[in-house]
Amino acid sequence: MRGLLFSCLLLGSSLFAGAQNNSKLELLRAKEATDYVWVAAHRADYVFAPENSIQALENAIYFGADMIETDVRLTKDGHVVMMHDYTVDRMTNGTGRVSDLTLAEIKKLQLKTNWGGSTKFQVPTLEEFIQVAKGKVCLYLDKAGYDLPEHEEGHLVRELLKILKKHDVLKETVFVLNWPYEKAKRIFGDDLEKVIYCPVIEDKISNLEAYVDEYIQKLSPVAFQFRFASLETKSYQLLPKVLESGSKAFVAATWDEHTAYHSDQVSIFKRPSEGWGWLLEQGFRILETNYARDLIHYLDTENRHN
Repeated sequence: MRGLLFSCLLLGSSLFAGAQNNSKLELLRAKEATDYVWVAAHRADYVFAPENSIQALENAIYFGADMIETDVRLTKDGHVVMMHDYTVDRMTNGTGRVSDLTLAEIKKLQLKTNWGGSTKFQVPTLEEFIQVAKGKVCLYLDKAGYDLPEHEEGHLVRELLKILKKHDVLKETVFVLNWPYEKAKRIFGDDLEKVIYCPVIEDKISNLEAYVDEYIQKLSPVAFQFRFASLETKSYQLLPKVLESGSKAFVAATWDEHTAYHSDQVSIFKRPSEGWGWLLEQGFRILETNYARDLIHYLDTENRHN
């Protein structure tokens, strides 16, 4: 009887989390202003667990993150694993390029902490990440746009889409890329409208305003991710146009040079109002952070994450 009760509680909790996630997804896609702020945890929770590990994912979900930024790499035998670097050297007790190792070889390795300590955690696959994340949090798959030697353009994205379709999580998956619209449409096909596709806005993109206009007219993206080192950049000056279009403004507070120096560093070591608070005042509604727990606590005090 006690076991049946526990199972019912778990099922109820899962259904409640799924309903909450669907509600947040609907709000994210809605072309209307909102005070709610979505938190994207950079490499999941890499403060208290090895980056991109299952434990880091579970921690970030527990803290209340809405998205998990994580990194995808393709193994020698065609499996997708979660690893930021192109080698396993920094984050495991092994060595070598991910692309030169099979999944079986990578699974024999143990992850290190971010300070070099040993753990018993394995390198997870994307499918293992999905099993934990589905219905609870969106996965933002970084490194997806990298072209791979001896593969056609967009090969990794196409492999990712196969896995996402298999597990029915296209609508819960975020892609942030600086591709022109024509390339994105060619590689993603009809799935471009199904995933949460966020074009990058940064000054090094040629004909930047025309690039943004084409996306607004042809896709009306859920969000654009901004990268601006100062308020004088063309990227920052395009913020009103994006907000007027109904797309959300997304920024990585992990980097000083993406936030005109209103980053996590300022928020943690000075005042949250000078970093995260300033970004909210500008109209940003998706914040990527190294400190998900701290950002969520700040947002809760401002009534912006509930």
